[in-house]
Amino acid sequence: MAKQRMAEGPVALTEANKLYFYKLLGEALGVGRQAFLPRALEALEASDLTPEKLGYEDGRALFEKLADVCQLTAFKGGRFYVTVQRNEAWDAALAAAENSKRPTGGKGKPWKRKKGALKPVRPRTIQVAKPAESEAVAEPAAADAAPMEVAADGTAQAGAQTDRQVPPAGAAPAEQPARDEASVSEPTPQTEGAAQAEASPADAAGQASAPTAEAPKPARKLTLLEQIEAQLPKSADEEEAGATQLAPATPQGVAPEAQPAAMTEPAAASASQAAPQPVVASHVAPAQQPAGAPQPAAPAAPAPEPEPQSAAQPAPEAQPATQPAASPIPAAAFAPAPQPDPRPARREHDDFPTSFADEVSIKPALLGLLTRILPFDADLMSVLDEDWRCARATGATSGSRSRVTFPLRYLQEDGSAPISVTIRRNTRPGNSRRWQLALVDGDDGTGSAHEAAGLEGLPQEASGYWEDLFPRQAGEEPKDPMRELAQFVAIGSWETFLGTVATAAAPERWNYPGEGVGKASRYGILREYLAATLARVRTTDALAVSADGSLAAFDTGLLSPMCERLFAVLEPTGTDIPWRFAGLAEGGSGELGARLAATLPELPQQPAYLEALDDVRPRPDALVIPDYRALLGRALKNLPRGFVAAQLEGEEALLSALDDATTPAAHTQALTALSRTISAEPGRHRRACRALDDAIDLSLRRARQSYRHVAPAYDAARNRMLLLLPLALVDDARTDCALALELMPSGAYQAASALTLPRAYAAARTVSAELPSWLSAEDVLG
Repeated sequence: MAKQRMAEGPVALTEANKLYFYKLLGEALGVGRQAFLPRALEALEASDLTPEKLGYEDGRALFEKLADVCQLTAFKGGRFYVTVQRNEAWDAALAAAENSKRPTGGKGKPWKRKKGALKPVRPRTIQVAKPAESEAVAEPAAADAAPMEVAADGTAQAGAQTDRQVPPAGAAPAEQPARDEASVSEPTPQTEGAAQAEASPADAAGQASAPTAEAPKPARKLTLLEQIEAQLPKSADEEEAGATQLAPATPQGVAPEAQPAAMTEPAAASASQAAPQPVVASHVAPAQQPAGAPQPAAPAAPAPEPEPQSAAQPAPEAQPATQPAASPIPAAAFAPAPQPDPRPARREHDDFPTSFADEVSIKPALLGLLTRILPFDADLMSVLDEDWRCARATGATSGSRSRVTFPLRYLQEDGSAPISVTIRRNTRPGNSRRWQLALVDGDDGTGSAHEAAGLEGLPQEASGYWEDLFPRQAGEEPKDPMRELAQFVAIGSWETFLGTVATAAAPERWNYPGEGVGKASRYGILREYLAATLARVRTTDALAVSADGSLAAFDTGLLSPMCERLFAVLEPTGTDIPWRFAGLAEGGSGELGARLAATLPELPQQPAYLEALDDVRPRPDALVIPDYRALLGRALKNLPRGFVAAQLEGEEALLSALDDATTPAAHTQALTALSRTISAEPGRHRRACRALDDAIDLSLRRARQSYRHVAPAYDAARNRMLLLLPLALVDDARTDCALALELMPSGAYQAASALTLPRAYAAARTVSAELPSWLSAEDVLG
């Protein structure tokens, strides 16, 4: 039919109609911007203007007709893009049309306004008929009407023979009370014959298999109750049962006619007390029946044939006509009973997107800005997804339910604050992605933010001590334990979470130098400790989960002030962040401790780090091979200032540039200049290497005298054990830094990185609270 209407010809488009399309598409797509053809069609459909209603076969034909308004461009693969072209004359006409709507202050005369000005006019549309759909809808409706009528009749017959106080479901509408009372209270020969036919299973089977010889009855009007039931969703069992599911619920093996006779008076009284509204109960789905209520018999099983009634037996009395009619039952009474949801309750973050690639649209300008500020080898969508999850888990988001801002892992050029990203709900109709990227550091893509970012991108915020253990190899992407924790457990906020743990544990020094109360950060060592501990727990499968998945816990490795083990208790969230921190517990103590004892067969085990003697002490005669390029290059920032100054005699200006550096980029450039100055002159480079060798030999001789001279450390990013060897590069009596030793398969140790003493303390504290004397908290942390 639509094709026949189109054959009459498309709708003629006037200049006013084209101006209307120019305004509509310009506001939806933007002027001068390419948009995918389906996106343009969605904008038209939102205004109830489709190509079919305008007499065109498809969108391509329509936009070819609108060549004065927009340009249609074809690409490979059959993709078409629409670009609204700027038309200054039409812009002036739209502006004039807007000005004409403004009030003139009472002095103007509307009948003297300029006539004949071009104004946007909505084009007329063609009413496209769809008879095929109406026929398809009518057929199921007719098919459903027959079983509903049979079920209604059966319900009425069964209800007429029971002592119910509410009119049966098969009664006629309320506007015909006289006929309803007559049909219920006065049984006719036809109804008695129908009841006898229903009492016989053979006749019932024959009635289902072959048509009856009786004349077809005219279709009656469905009651309000039956209309409500017809609109309710049916379960799979109800669909199989068909119309017989609407019959009143009877005990299995008892026919409807025999139920009043078989029930004694006390039993009937108790049944009436237990179910004061039998009609409602008979129409409730099986899942809604109360516990202990008789379940309806299976539809396929025929009821046993009742005993024939003698002539002396009186017929069951009909319901008195004076009984008041039941009030209409609201549709809410037939709603399915709420079932307990095994999943945890939805939280406020559940409505937020979980995947930027699938749920957030990013316009090209912002996509280019993000690509420019990130390193060239960074996966943009993975970075956005991970940082978004971390922000939600640590409470770093801000804004409202429709507009949210969160930080990225990358810092601004001066290193003062992280880059922020803002997303907002997509309010445009027809867009499959509910959210869109709105701002990057306050820039919507039209500004010049972060144009000074180099090829390496903006600097990344510091994560933990594991960054200094070994240099990152080409193509290697080690995990970040801090972000792994935030994507695995929702902790609320770092400050609250760390404060809770520090308060529950025995007193200990957890702050880096420069941290503490009133400072920019606090509990930096504890943060890295918990992240490394959880990484080890997950690697060694030490996370204990209850059988029903309602609780999980792991040993933090910390002790309470009473020397009791502290367990971190987690609860499921049902979101992309699987767990939520519920609190700390001691085994069997308090509410959480009782839950641990009730749900876990045994308490979680403390993660193990030391598995061999090589994890505690270096091999006596093993060879240590330093990586001088890495130690005098990337690790130069961790070497003592006196050692670096001794290697740069006559280059004091380079040291001054390092002191004057105020941004991360300037600091990196100064270190690079220092490293190149040392390696550029062979004599200077050899002197620096010999100084490192002398310090390493002295420390190894001391380690052979006492195994407590070295400290075991855990690399949480790569899941391996290391040994920290103290180095005295300026004064033999004072340790300046620590050298990280990794045992290679050949039996030799590779030394590729040096750590400052506070970072070495954090790496060693993850393994044990008992540390060597050169790592005492009083001397290292101040």
